[in-house]
Parts: sequence; structure tokens; C-alpha cells
Amino acid sequence: MDQDAAKPALENKPPQRAPSLSRAQYRYVAPKMHAAASEDQENMPPPTFKRNRDQDFQYFKSAISVMSDDEKPKPRMVEETPVPVHHQQPERKALGAISSNTPHRPAPAPPPKMSVLETATATAGASVTKKKKRGHITLGGKPFTQMGKIGKGGSSDVYCVMAENYKMFALKRVKLEDCDESAVRGYKGEIDLLQSLKDVDRVVRLIEWELNEQKQELLVLMEKGDTDFNRILTLKLNGMDTKFDPTFVRYHWKEMLECVQAVHDHDIVHSDLKPANFLLIQGRLKLIDFGIANAIDTDNTMNVHRDSHVGTPNYMSPESINDTNATNGMTRDEAGRPLKKDMRIGKASDVWSLGCILYQMTYGRPPFAHIANQITRIMAITNPKHEIEFPDRGVGGVIIPPALKSTLRRCLNRDPEKRPKIKEMLGPSDAFLCPEGNGAVQITEELLGQIINKVVARCKDPARGIPSPEEVGQYPHSFMVKIREMQEQG
Repeated sequence: MDQDAAKPALENKPPQRAPSLSRAQYRYVAPKMHAAASEDQENMPPPTFKRNRDQDFQYFKSAISVMSDDEKPKPRMVEETPVPVHHQQPERKALGAISSNTPHRPAPAPPPKMSVLETATATAGASVTKKKKRGHITLGGKPFTQMGKIGKGGSSDVYCVMAENYKMFALKRVKLEDCDESAVRGYKGEIDLLQSLKDVDRVVRLIEWELNEQKQELLVLMEKGDTDFNRILTLKLNGMDTKFDPTFVRYHWKEMLECVQAVHDHDIVHSDLKPANFLLIQGRLKLIDFGIANAIDTDNTMNVHRDSHVGTPNYMSPESINDTNATNGMTRDEAGRPLKKDMRIGKASDVWSLGCILYQMTYGRPPFAHIANQITRIMAITNPKHEIEFPDRGVGGVIIPPALKSTLRRCLNRDPEKRPKIKEMLGPSDAFLCPEGNGAVQITEELLGQIINKVVARCKDPARGIPSPEEVGQYPHSFMVKIREMQEQG
């Protein structure tokens, strides 16, 4: 009965409405862009900073989030920890000076000093190598600094030294303990000759000399040159497309003649002329190395005493090789020792040596340098039957001027009496040094043939007849003028 009573009560209850889907009850949340990690709060710039325009368009590049604000995990709030402010205690004293506030201990050793070049080129952490100190030498009471070795001889070394005023000189240091008697006499003779030629401009100047008996050492201080003629000639002959240069040959030939003439004016024969013994100083050649030179007697210039053969074989004259006692055999004294030899050496011997240098400038080598064996070479120099060749073409196939070939033939004559004098070759009448001084002109075979054809055609002209003697007398002058004009026009 109770169930029946309850049933009408349920049936009498009004029906409930379904929940409404009005917008007032439900709120749509717009999707929010997911912020990139670079835009987290801790990475956002403070408002005081200038805003970057790229941030306005950053959300276009990021993915759109489908989560609502309620579903997103809320960021963890980190409480800021206040920075404690430490106030200086009023009773604490300020720090004192460094010297009184630090413990007393020895200072570390300073680093090794390095030059600018060493600092720039040294490897980091590498050990510093000590630079070798330059040697110092005192000569004549004045100090000099050795800058390096520039030459070496048998028992002598040549150094470049610098004076206190920064001028450079050449210092020859000779170890006399390694020299024999003739070598010592040669060095002393060189000093005597240089002192007698101190006012000659074409001879290297002797500054000072000193003989140390204890060290058995000879020091000779002379003016320093830029280079020697041997290096100049080597560079000239070994260059690319080397050709005979008459201007080069003519200039240096005159320079060498003036050097030797200055020595001959003092009745001195050098006896060892070669390209290396001509030193270039401020654009001019000067003579050096008078170790085997000797003064000659003007009344008897053909007998100069020598102890042995001297000189360089390529430039030695025949009379400096042959001695006057060769035909009589080797003469000896009572003890059986060979007597000293007399060699017929005069000023003409230097002329032969000059001719060998001129031959080298013209053809690229001395006249006997093609003979490899030195003994055979010396025999060829003294053999009158051995003819010296004088080709028509020199270095590079260039035609040699006839005047130059004539000078070579005269200088390389085995008879000293027939060789020319240096004053003669320096005169205005020399055809090689002064080609226009004596009125001579260079003419080719082709041009000479043209001149002969014109003369023959003039003589065969029936209208004009045979030329008169007056007309023939004018031919030389007119032809010379015409040839010079043709040479000037090229």
C-alpha cells in the first residue's frame, strides 16, 4: 500500500528540463599561443629595455596550444631572496699600504731581456738563446767593432770593422806564425808600397797598421770597397741573354788603365793583376793586393828580383813564368842550395795581364782558360808557337770592333817590347777608347761594297766622263760625312 501511495506522488512530480546550452552558462576560451622557451618570464627583457620588434611576430612562428588556462600547469613561483646588505663596521680599520700589508719576501727574478726582433720571432715558452757578442779590437789607440768576415786568403783573413763614427773599414789580419819568410817579406813590402802610394787616388788607402810580436800577428786597416770587379764581371757574363757590350768594356777598360798607370808613374809593377784585385769604391776602380808587387829600377826595368813564380796563371805574362837562368840549368851555391832566380818582369808584364782581362770581357773567358791542366796551360803561355785565337764575334755572337781586336793582339804579344804603353792606349789617338778621336768610323762590309759600286758607276758614266783629280780628292771627306749620318740615323 505504501508503494501505491508513493507511486502517485512520483507521477505528480513535474518533469525536469534538460540542461540548457546557453552561452551564459558556458564560456569559450580562445586558444592561446604556446610561448617558446626563449619567451619565458625569466628570459623576457625588463620594461626598461628597448623592445625588440621581432617579438611582436614571434607567435606566428610558434605552435598553437589547445589547452585552456585552467589546464595549463601554473608556473612555480620562486620567492626572491633579499640580498643582505653588509654595513662596514665602524671599528674596522681600512687597509694600509701594500708594502706594509703584504709579507716580506724576496722579489722574483726579472724575465730575460729580448730585442724587438727576438720578441717578434721567438716561440712562446721557448728558451732564449744568447746572441753572440761582436768582437772588439783596438788599433792605433782607436776601438773598432768586427762586423763579420768578408774575405780569406792563405794565412790572412779580411774583416769588415766599424769605427766609433760608424764608418766601415777593411781589416786584414795575418797570422805570421803560419807564413814562411817570403810571405812575411811580401806583407811587409805591401805595407811599404801602400805607404808610398797613400796619396794616389787609384790605390786603396792604407789607414793604419800594427805588428804584434807576442801574438805573431799583423793587422792592416784599409778603406773598404763595395765589391770587386771579378764579381761585377761574373754577374755580367752569367746573366740571361748576355751579349758583348762595347760601352761596358770601354768604360772598365779605361778605369783599369788609369789604375795601373797611377802605379807605373811611381815605377812600381803590380805583377798580379786580375779582376779580383780591382776594387770598386764609390763608382771608381782602385788597385789592391800589392803583396808581390815590387819597386823597379828605372835604369834596369827588366831585372826585378823574385824568389819564386808569383801571380795567377790565367793572367801571368810569359816573362813572369820564364826565368833568365832556365837555359843555363839550375845554379846552386856552395852548400848545394838552389840560387834565387831573376825573372824578367817590367811594366809590359802588367800590360799582358790587362790584355787577358780585356780578352775575358770580350769573349767571356781568359785566353788560356780553356786548357784544363794547369801545367799544360803554363806551357801554352810560354810557347811562342801556340797561337791565341781572336774570333770575329764575342759574347752573344756580337761582332767585335776591329780596333778592339787590334788592342788585344798588341797587348797579348809575347814580345814585351812590342806591347803598347798604357799612356798610348789612354791617349786620344787610341782607336778603341776614342773611336771618333782620330776621325775613324766603323763600316760594315756591305756598306763598303755600296761605296765601291758608286765610285765605279761614276767612272763609267759617259755623260760625266772620268772624274778629275780635284773631284777624287773630295771623295774621302764626303763619304765620311755620309757614313756618320747613316750611323746616327741607325
